[in-house]
Amino acid sequence: MNMNASKQSIGQRLRSTRLELGISQCNFANELMTAPNHICQIERGRCVPGSKLLRRMRVRFGIDINWLLSGQGNTEPASQLKCEIDALVNNYRRADAHTQALLISTTRFLAENRIRRKERDAGQE
Repeated sequence: MNMNASKQSIGQRLRSTRLELGISQCNFANELMTAPNHICQIERGRCVPGSKLLRRMRVRFGIDINWLLSGQGNTEPASQLKCEIDALVNNYRRADAHTQALLISTTRFLAENRIRRKERDAGQE
């Protein structure tokens, strides 16, 4: 595989992972402390992420760096995200009824927005 094809494959894997996480390029970049344009350039196969950015992807989103760079390994974002979900569920269980209702309402709102965005994006294709 030549270098350009390799960059494009890395970019495609990063984009699919980001979309699976349901996060915009801008928010993804902000979480990783980089510019949205940098994420765009990686996803388009124009450059590859550096070691610091790769490390942040692993820590913040549980992205398997081996898979991202080579296509081999775990395709799903894992440990960090799972830990955050587990912590969220545990916090929900410990919350009082009012706070639980607020969390459920917020979650529904976010899920409905995500569905609307997907439907809107599908209609634009």
